[in-house]
Amino acid sequence: MDLVDRFHQQVGRTPDAVALVDDGHRITYRELDAHADRLAHRLRDHGIGTEDVVGSALPRGRQALTGLLAIMKAGGVYLPLDGSYPHDRLAHMVAVSGARLVLGPDGFGVPALPPEAEPGTSAEPGPGREPGAGPAPAQVAAPERLSSLDAVLCVIFTSGSTGRPKGIGLPSRTIENVADWAMRVPGPRVCAQFCSLGFDMSLQEIFGTLLAGGSLVTVPEETRKDPFLLLDLLERENVERLYLSPSFLRQLAGAHLSRPERPRLALREVIAAGEPLRVTDEVRRFLTEAGAALENQYGPSETHQATANPLPGGPQDWATDPALGTPIPDVTIHLLDDRLRPVAEGEVYIGGRGVARGYVGQPALTAERFVPDPFAPVPGALMYRTGDRAHRTPDGLAFLGRVDDQIKVRGFRVEPAEAEAVLAAHPEVKEAAVVARRTPEGAWRLDGYAVGPASSATLRAYLADRLPDHMVPATVQTLDRLPLNPNGKIDRAALPAPGDRHLDTPYTAPRNDQERVLCAVFAEVLDVQQVGVDDEFMELGGNSLSAARVATRILGEFGVRLPVSLVFREATVRGLAVAVEDAVLAEIEGLGAAEVEALLTPENDA
Repeated sequence: MDLVDRFHQQVGRTPDAVALVDDGHRITYRELDAHADRLAHRLRDHGIGTEDVVGSALPRGRQALTGLLAIMKAGGVYLPLDGSYPHDRLAHMVAVSGARLVLGPDGFGVPALPPEAEPGTSAEPGPGREPGAGPAPAQVAAPERLSSLDAVLCVIFTSGSTGRPKGIGLPSRTIENVADWAMRVPGPRVCAQFCSLGFDMSLQEIFGTLLAGGSLVTVPEETRKDPFLLLDLLERENVERLYLSPSFLRQLAGAHLSRPERPRLALREVIAAGEPLRVTDEVRRFLTEAGAALENQYGPSETHQATANPLPGGPQDWATDPALGTPIPDVTIHLLDDRLRPVAEGEVYIGGRGVARGYVGQPALTAERFVPDPFAPVPGALMYRTGDRAHRTPDGLAFLGRVDDQIKVRGFRVEPAEAEAVLAAHPEVKEAAVVARRTPEGAWRLDGYAVGPASSATLRAYLADRLPDHMVPATVQTLDRLPLNPNGKIDRAALPAPGDRHLDTPYTAPRNDQERVLCAVFAEVLDVQQVGVDDEFMELGGNSLSAARVATRILGEFGVRLPVSLVFREATVRGLAVAVEDAVLAEIEGLGAAEVEALLTPENDA
């Protein structure tokens, strides 16, 4: 049985249990299954069959989940298309994957099929049904199953060193193996669906929950960027399991601890994945108060999850830099040298049930990274060459770094060469370089450099139109020339530090104590030497995570909670200082947090 067969079994066991909580709607397993069946039949009517790729640009929540299940029920291959990505990038993903159809309003070059219905949209409740849940659709028979465990069910795109993203074909067995690991704890769970649908960890969230009879809670896009809003959602919906990147875990911990009155959370498990985990004192305090266990997971998208380290003991016992852990069942890990000989410290090769089919439409790259597995008990098996270096410890693998320039930014794999290629393509750029640097917190960021007449602001806007947010360099400096080494290549170590002032905006000093505090907060959070009151947050290298840190610091400094989105909207210290003053006055007048937030929304700015 593949994933879809197992989902059908779960529907039969718990038809009236809540499968999804989305924007106040509670959708049962029976309803979700029925809507997915109807859409699957429509896909079949449009010629979708075994391993036909179908893109899904549907919004997070009930629409996206219905689309995912329908594509798989029809025998097709699910291609998630994140609406926050630039249009050209999505069109490239659709073209490279060979998608025949896209669910959503825009086909990105192929026919589009908007869903005719979705669960939870009717205003008329039926007998015994929750208001707002909507009537169940007319039941139709599930489409005849066409796929197998070896059939590709999903294509996930990651950054590519050639300047273009590459798509990974994940078969049913890969996703099912990870879902089984997520289900090892008996009993259903209420799990937040936090991860981006373009990140393979979302598949573990979804199927590790639905195959166990649990409930998924949709995390809206704005909430995914605001730790304060996420804490509200976790408390309101009694979320028990949460997957997120270590970077956002630190932001969530800081937001929790900055609150005078702590939310009462039902968290039992927090799973960190996507980048190396660092357990800070704030993370320890947060999980101690929440009473939640912490698990460190590792695995590139080419194998999905490969290892796990459920940290032993209590938070006071956890190492600051915990090991990646040991392989999950049916996965093998080898540390090999360049001749594929086992070594104590070497490159990580992953074999077993979790290895993907390869890269879609790129046979040469597939042959380079997916190599014959000489250790497998069956002939013809492959293992994936990760490019990660590690050594073994009593707690499992310990990560040592990369054999190339690849990094992880906010849980996403990033090849600096891809961002560099896009920057170099600007018509006013003669030369370009993009380098990766560590932030004070130990996370990675990109910094760009260009030779040419275009301004820094123009170049960052150009990059933002062509790259996902996590791939846009935090800063772009314009130089008269790029430094070269004796061999005539770019001397990346000699490029000026991003802390040097490089903005096009003239420096304006703070005029009062409030602006001085905010300038200091910006400088510390963004790791820059000097901040003026008119410097743009994004131009200084700001992103969603650093905006969350600014909002947390504002709560600590001024005692008011501002929406993270406000940091982007006001953009400068001058504008943010006015918002802080409005919020402080509102607090003095006795307004509640929700009323303060409403006061600061754009429609009330007048």
